[in-house]
Amino acid sequence: MCYVESMPSVTSSFRMSKQLQRELSDAAQRTGKGKNAIIIEALAMYLHSMERHSLAEEARRQSELVSSHEHDADWYGLADTSAWR
Repeated sequence: MCYVESMPSVTSSFRMSKQLQRELSDAAQRTGKGKNAIIIEALAMYLHSMERHSLAEEARRQSELVSSHEHDADWYGLADTSAWR
């Protein structure tokens, strides 16, 4: 990730298990990145995946809503829903 010098930042404090702290330290040592950089990258990836998941849920909701209309219901049988959870 790249940060512009003028980007405002906020300091946060949180607790983590000793096991997670060890894993973070190991990752920092292996990658040569700082712990802070790893935490920021992991948090950004997690939040991005949540956003994508919520978009997928909304698309599915809308598709099911449309398929509930009798005149549009035949497309639903042709759709590949095998990956839906």
